[in-house]
Parts: sequence; C-alpha cells; structure tokens
Amino acid sequence: MRAYRVKQVTREVKQKLKYDLKDYCEMRGLSLSSLYKGFVSQRARKILEKDGIKVA
Repeated sequence: MRAYRVKQVTREVKQKLKYDLKDYCEMRGLSLSSLYKGFVSQRARKILEKDGIKVA
C-alpha cells in the first residue's frame, strides 16, 4: 500500500511540475525518506496540495 502511494505522488510530481521527487523535496524542504516510508505530514500535505498534487 505504501509503495503505491509513493509511486502515485512521484508520478504526479513528475507530470505536473517536471521535477523528480528528490529534487522537489529539496526545493520545498520536505523529507524524502518520510515520503518513501509512506508518511505525509500535515505540512507536506499542504505544500503538495498547494502545488496541485492530490494526497490521500
């Protein structure tokens, strides 16, 4: 289940913003390892949704 969520977020970041997930996390100050583990904090959720990426 977690891997599916990460793949989905990765795909949306790549399609909408033309960045890979690692670069996007560096630019926005997000934790890449947390996203890989399937944890999305409230702060990360707000940033992702602000950029137009839907997070469950």
